[in-house]
This record gives sequence, structure tokens and C-alpha cells, in this order.
Amino acid sequence: MANRTTMAVNLSLGVVLLTALSGGNVAQAASAPVDSNSALITNGGGCIPPLITQTSPFDQLRVLNPEWAPVVNGISPISRPLVVHGTAVDSHVSQIDFPSNHVNFDQNTDIALDQADSGFLATGNLFPPNLVEGKPVLELEWETGSYPAWAWAGVGDHMVVVGRWIFDCGHPSPIPGHGAVSGQPCLTAFDLPAGEQCLGAIFNYRSEMHPPQAVAVIRSGGGAVLREEGQAVPATRADVYVSGDGGAAGDACVVTRKTSVNAILGAPCFPLALPLAQLPPNAPLNASDLTFDVPLPAVPGGRDPVLRVMQRPTPSLGTPPVPARLQVIKHLDGPNPHFEVTVQMTQPVDGTLPTGFAATLLAGWLHAPASPMVHLRLTLDGLIVNNPLKPAIPGVPTPPGWKMQANVNGLWQVASGLGQIDVGSAGQFIPSTVVYDQFVPRGGTLHLEANAASRACVDTLFGQRLLDDLIRFGFNPLNPATLPGALQLGLTCVSAAELDAGTVDAVFGAPRYGVSESRHEVKSSNGAYTLAFRIERGDDDAGG
Repeated sequence: MANRTTMAVNLSLGVVLLTALSGGNVAQAASAPVDSNSALITNGGGCIPPLITQTSPFDQLRVLNPEWAPVVNGISPISRPLVVHGTAVDSHVSQIDFPSNHVNFDQNTDIALDQADSGFLATGNLFPPNLVEGKPVLELEWETGSYPAWAWAGVGDHMVVVGRWIFDCGHPSPIPGHGAVSGQPCLTAFDLPAGEQCLGAIFNYRSEMHPPQAVAVIRSGGGAVLREEGQAVPATRADVYVSGDGGAAGDACVVTRKTSVNAILGAPCFPLALPLAQLPPNAPLNASDLTFDVPLPAVPGGRDPVLRVMQRPTPSLGTPPVPARLQVIKHLDGPNPHFEVTVQMTQPVDGTLPTGFAATLLAGWLHAPASPMVHLRLTLDGLIVNNPLKPAIPGVPTPPGWKMQANVNGLWQVASGLGQIDVGSAGQFIPSTVVYDQFVPRGGTLHLEANAASRACVDTLFGQRLLDDLIRFGFNPLNPATLPGALQLGLTCVSAAELDAGTVDAVFGAPRYGVSESRHEVKSSNGAYTLAFRIERGDDDAGG
């Protein structure tokens, strides 16, 4: 079994590569999508292709060894970060991640890239099953335990993202080719008799940003109070989060290829201790700044532009937090006035490099005539459980609890207090208070979206070795005969995925915004729960 010292030695080649490449950004967007077949290890990439005919359940681990590999220099897990720009077209929390290379489920955001960055797509992103609403997207994946909900994007938000550009080796979506002699279906020569070549196989590996290390989410169309005792005015909001905590997909131990099944099963990767974003030399977290624009709202006659910075707790891994400094440049002339903001991750603060940055930025005009705003407060009081979604599965546990996240006009929060939901919870009201304060333009809308899932056996497997999972299900390393039974129970547990409890999607418009009812109760799309919430109207701040 490999230890931490051995793993560090195995990473030495990647460190050398990183040092050699530190003079520039090796991941420049091309004019056309990257060929997904270049992800294969036989073509210089880091992905191991699947077999058409699998003779052992362990054959399924091939494609997860590793599950993510850099698009550039794919053999090494270490890669230079890149920056992409685009618009969020979908945002949700996953329910199907493989547990042994995750600590938590991922938050997934599908981004329609700006035209200038379209070369960061791969041909697999254009494969029809990988399209989102008919569009090719670059998926951003960052574990929920490492990525706070306030920084998640809503649909329509513009994003500037810095992070690890990879191929998703775990989802090859292959189209088989044929043997040059036998004509039999194949993906690689491993599917054919010795010496025969496989022709025409196509792999549709997606390129992704997995994980990011810096995100700026720019949200327009809302309002805010720009000074402590001022009135609400139209404002652009930018939620900014920079962190070296990439979760398991950002840990060198997890994403380094293992040399055998035993190495895969027993890899000592947890607790995580080798964050790629902070590995020396030239730690990627501090290799580049994050620069983005925060537009001022289009307000005729607007005066006195201001950028309000609301600091949040600075992320850090194992060291005292050191927040990066901001550089702000005003661009007020021309048709699109804005603030150019740079999070200076490359600049030391009192002699120490920053560990991260977290803040909400609000840009607007202190005086915004004829721009009335409406103050609304939406409170989630809890939910009525109609179906606990806790099926009994022989041999494996079904843990209690649900998870739920909701957004109002694209601003996300995670609901708490749902851990008690169990098989006997049908008909019960479960309180879970979440409050959203919103300033919306008069005549605008208030849009609530919530989705929930019931925790399942797979939730008990995260953040630990596969070997530990197998031992838990009865495998005795000293008695190989116990492996088949433990493996079967383990596969059953992995297959016992979280059950979707459905979504709530409700829109309220002017002039009443739903405040005429004391409480709203809306059943989820599949009827598993009924969400209870209130909408109240505060003093309308018209600006001045």
C-alpha cells in the first residue's frame, strides 16, 4: 500500500513539469474544440478507456483511475490554472457522484462559454447527450463542502472562473469502432485478439472545470442598499470566492493514477492532504490573479457611483487566513460604465501570500432617480413530508435525512434541520427556516426554486478508501473468500443512490408578489413534499 511519502515521490515529475511551464499559460483556448480522443492514455492523455467485455466488477474501476486528468499534459495530475468566461445555464447539486473519490456531492454549474473561450470545449461537449438545452457547455464541478452556497451561480448569471481544465475520464460516452481484421466491435486493441488494431472508435470525454479555485458570479437586475442608512437602488451584485480547497478532485493523491487494483482499493488519500492548488513550487492558487468587471446598472441620470465590498470569512487550509487585497479601477466614460476588479492572489500581504478571498460586491449609483425598488422577504418555514423516500434494501443501511437547497432570484441557500426525516416521517411538518431578503424592481418578479433529495446508502461511503468500505461490508483482507459477498453488498450500496424528492418552482409578480396570503404551500414536482413559505413586503425604497 502506498504511503504519503511514496505519493509525493510519484508526483515529482508533475512538479518538474509545472516548474517548466510556469513562465506562461499553457492552456490557451484554440479556435476549435479539443479532440476528446486525445484524452486517452495511448494518445498522450491521462484517461484509461473502458473495456467492451468486462470479466470482473473491478473492470469498472478502469475509467476511474484517475477519474479526472488535465487536458494538457494529462499524464501528470498537476496543471496550470486557466480562466474562462460565460453564462450559467443550469445550476444544481449532484445526487450520483462516486463516493470513494469525493468527500461531498458536487455542486454542478453548466456554463455557456463566451465565444472567445469556446476553444476550451472538447468534441465530447458537442456530443448530443452532453448538451444542455441543446447547447454545448463547460461544466463547473466543486464539492459542496468546499464551495459555499452564497457563491453558487443562478441561471443567467455571468461567470469568470479560474481553475483546473480537465477531461472527465469517468464518462467516456464511447462509440465503438471495429477490428481491422475481425471486424468485431472494439474501443481499443484490448478488446481484440493480440496484435489486431481497433479502427474508428470515438470517445466523447467532456472537458470540465473541475475543480475551480476562483469564481466571480456577476448578477444583474436586482437592487441593494449601498450605504448603511441609505435607500435601496438598482445594483449589480458580484459574489467572489477564491479557495485552495478543491475537495477530492483537487487532491493530488485522489487524481494520481494507481498502478494496480490493490493500490486503488487502499490508496491512503483520506483525510485529504495534498491540495493541488497549493502544491509548491509556484502554487497555482497564487500563480494568477482573478480579474472581472462589475457593470453599473443602466440608470438614466444616475449619480455618484459606488462599489460596496462586504467581506466574508477568508478560506484557508491549515494556516491562518490571509485575505487577498482588491484593486479597483473605475471605467465611467463610455456607454458601459463599470468597475474593473482584481483579486490580487499573486501579491503578498504583509509578506505572506493570500490564502483566499471571499466577499459580496455591490455596484450602483447612490442617486438613482426614477428607479423604484420593492423590498420583499421570503421565509422558508419548512416542509411537509408526503413520502420519506426511505426504501428498505436488504443488507445495506438507509440513513435518515434529506438535503435541500433553494434559490430566490438565483441566490442560493442550503436548508438545515432535515436530518431527522426517516421512514416514519410521512405526514410530519419539518421546520427549516431560511430567509431571503430581496430588492426587486417595481414590476419585476420573485422567483423561488427549491429541490430536495433523500439521503441513501451511498451517502455513508464518502471520504474513505474503497478498502474501508469493503471491510465494512464483511471483507476480511486475510480471507479472500469474503470478497465476493462484500463486493456485492458494496455495489448494492453504491447503486442505492439518493432519491429525488422533486422541485418547487414558483414565480410571483407585481403588484402583490404573493404577500396577500399568510402562508404558501406548494407541492413538489413528484409530490414527495410540500414546501411551506411566507412572503412579506417591507418598506419600498424608491432611491433618490
